[in-house]
Amino acid sequence: MLVGNAALWVFLLPGNAVSDLLQVDEEESRVMIRTLINMLVWNLIATLVVYSCLM
Repeated sequence: MLVGNAALWVFLLPGNAVSDLLQVDEEESRVMIRTLINMLVWNLIATLVVYSCLM
């Protein structure tokens, strides 16, 4: 269970960090910002990994 919580924390870290930087307190707004940022960050990382494997 502890490993799962740590993995979830790492996965949500970029969105939570941006929400904290923007000082967003409203939960619905945090969810929207976190979703957007996490999709952008993890898609970029996945794209870079695939690109580096193809080179």
